[in-house]
Amino acid sequence: MRPALAAQLIEPAVPSNDVSPLSPAHLGLVRATFQILAADRDRLTEMFYARAVALDPHIQRPQLVSNMVAQRLQFMLVLTDVVQQLDDLPSLAQTAATFARRHGTYGASDPRFRTARAALAWAVDRILETERNSAIQLAWNAAFDLVEALVSGGVPAER
Repeated sequence: MRPALAAQLIEPAVPSNDVSPLSPAHLGLVRATFQILAADRDRLTEMFYARAVALDPHIQRPQLVSNMVAQRLQFMLVLTDVVQQLDDLPSLAQTAATFARRHGTYGASDPRFRTARAALAWAVDRILETERNSAIQLAWNAAFDLVEALVSGGVPAER
């Protein structure tokens, strides 16, 4: 599917609710543990894509595999942007909208975020071993909730 066509298939987000920022504690935990994830970026991206394809067989695996080096780099750039923008909701909303459009170009059947969220949460849990630290798991879930709300058309709340 051509990217321009895929972008048209994603209906425009209709603002549906106010989105609140992460708590300072959650923001701090996500940013601190992201350093661990970034240091293990190859494993993170391999786990993420393997899980995404397992969760959504509609994802066009040949398209992903054809240039996986570039795809891994792009994945980490977007994830880094998201983590850096967690306290800048207008910028994060822009990044989330761009992500949602790109998500559809790979054939993902849920262009909003569900497969990507589940695959990333699974990979993060395994790398950070969050089942041993519920505070880290809660912080990452709050970040995923925030991005999912923005992808689904939430409006950043005024500060």
